[in-house]
Amino acid sequence: MDSGLDRALPSSRIRRAFWPGLWIPVVILLVGSALSLSVAQRIASQTEALAQQHYHLQHRTLVHLVLDHLYRHGNDGSLLKVPLAKAMPKHLSLRIDTLERHTITPLLKLGSIQAPLTRQALRSELDIDGNRSMVTTMPDAQLLKAPAQNLRWLVLISGMALTLLAFVLSLYLCWRYQRQRTLASSHHKDLKTQNQKIANLNVEKLALRQALNDSENRSRDLINLTGNLIAELDDQGQIEYISALAADMFRQAPSDLDQKPFQQLVVLSDQ
Repeated sequence: MDSGLDRALPSSRIRRAFWPGLWIPVVILLVGSALSLSVAQRIASQTEALAQQHYHLQHRTLVHLVLDHLYRHGNDGSLLKVPLAKAMPKHLSLRIDTLERHTITPLLKLGSIQAPLTRQALRSELDIDGNRSMVTTMPDAQLLKAPAQNLRWLVLISGMALTLLAFVLSLYLCWRYQRQRTLASSHHKDLKTQNQKIANLNVEKLALRQALNDSENRSRDLINLTGNLIAELDDQGQIEYISALAADMFRQAPSDLDQKPFQQLVVLSDQ
């Protein structure tokens, strides 16, 4: 029996250590974190897709600009540098190579990038009056990857901040609830103790009253057996009790003499 009690005590302590409703903050933290990661990843993917579409649009715009200038100026590539330099967006490089001869020297090269994404490069072949050339654009990581990464971190940090705020708030409410439960349990125990004390005092009071009544009855019986006139007076000299002998002496019942001044029963000369 003692071993079962010993096992029950640690388990009760463990249950008291965990606040009621503590699973709610845990669920909020887990679900909020998962949603923040999921939404951040989805928004980053959409942003990167939009950046890819924008990059493709920029590539086609530059290719059409090259075609327009070559048609208007009769394949003179020397006049492309100035208009293309004005139209070149940031974080993008452009290269024009001829396909007529084997050379690694480009006809025109514009833009400088720090982190080129070689796999994302776009190429368009041009054929103007038999002159074949290749327009190649290469994006920088700042153009395609950086916006998605920045937005991913922004959404993730915002979501985690809201999740932590909800977690802390729910944890505080659990703590308040646990504190109120502890106070209520303490008050209940105190009330139970006070009620028990009151019940014990009432029992003692009844016992004392019964003992007092018994003592009073025994005293009156003793007084009646003595055959003497005995009276009990208060501070004002009024009769509170008088023995049965008063009925013979004063020709009145003891109950009729209750609360009467004792001096009225004594003749004036004896007073």
